[in-house]
Amino acid sequence: MTGLILAISGGRAARHNVQLSASLRRMVGSGMLVAVGYIDPGNWATDIAGGSGYGYGLLMVVFASAFLALGFQVLVSRLALATGEDLATLTARHLSPRVAKAAWLAGEAAILATALAELIGGAIALRLLFGLPLLAGVAVTGVGTFVVLALARGNADRHERVIAALLAVVAMSFVFLLFEANPSWTAMAGGVAQTGRALRDPEGFMIALGILGATLMPHNLYLHSGSLAQRARQLPPQARGMAMRVARNDTMVSLGVAMLINSAIMIVAAASLSGAGLAVSSLDAAHAVIGQTLGLGAALVFAVALYAAGQSSTITGVLAGRILSRGFQVRQGWSDRRRALFTRLVAGAAAVGLLIHSGGQDPDGLLVLSQVILSLALPFALVPLVLLARRASLMGRHALRGGWAAA
Repeated sequence: MTGLILAISGGRAARHNVQLSASLRRMVGSGMLVAVGYIDPGNWATDIAGGSGYGYGLLMVVFASAFLALGFQVLVSRLALATGEDLATLTARHLSPRVAKAAWLAGEAAILATALAELIGGAIALRLLFGLPLLAGVAVTGVGTFVVLALARGNADRHERVIAALLAVVAMSFVFLLFEANPSWTAMAGGVAQTGRALRDPEGFMIALGILGATLMPHNLYLHSGSLAQRARQLPPQARGMAMRVARNDTMVSLGVAMLINSAIMIVAAASLSGAGLAVSSLDAAHAVIGQTLGLGAALVFAVALYAAGQSSTITGVLAGRILSRGFQVRQGWSDRRRALFTRLVAGAAAVGLLIHSGGQDPDGLLVLSQVILSLALPFALVPLVLLARRASLMGRHALRGGWAAA
């Protein structure tokens, strides 16, 4: 992938010295970390609801949400590379204390919501695979978190390799499911043309909002900026422009792949669940219908991919939490494992409490709840991002201007 990104960026790194070329190559990989936000269990819940209920009618919403998210991720990478600092640090340093505190609290809420989705999604997957009760599944998924962290062992490159492996599992699973579902491309084109009709339906409109909230995740903005800011400090000022192009193309490729995976979830749901004559209102129901329509092998692949999707958000949530703590100067003495333990304990307690309260009957409702929290937290990251990106004193010639600033 590194060669592809650098080739897209015009191959200019080849004209620089070896050290600069190596520094530019280090810009590649951060996009892979944020791509996880596209395929967590919250995305599954909204995409399956949209595909089973409206066929291909909301597929265009998946594309539109992905392009909107891509724009903000490119903007935050531009901010990080122009300043050499992450979004959390710049918010705390240059905006009012009240705004900074609100942004920090909203960011922590987003990380907890992601951990909640990870635990619930993993528990559902383990129930589908092994018949494990949901409460036991939450505990096992939490333990799995620390296994994944142990595999990464604090190394940034290793983080990216583990994330890439988990994403590959999900991608290959849905390639298989797409072949099994054998969607009608003519029907898909016709369904996309009916997007307006789906959005005019109140339930379809709410699902569309859920898809948007599940795609553009606030903690991903902090994670992306922190990952690139650390790498940017080793770059000479004259190389920042080239680094921005490399990071932009890395983001486009990584999030493009994730968008295709996200689209595949809805396409599989539309092809195999829509019109199946069965109510598909949960991941359990989707798993059952896929087993009936595509076979038990496809149902098994579905469950494995769901678990991989949940665990892939583990590393990104912990890394984003580290960037928040450092940028807003809280909990400075906490290690990644200690923070992961605290976050999972809080999210696990919330998951167990909510599951007991609902009698374990609506775990998918908890996934939707996690996406609502992310949607509410989103403006507290986006508004500071745009305000900071417009400041010429910070961004220099890379400041956001004119129509782009207004948009």
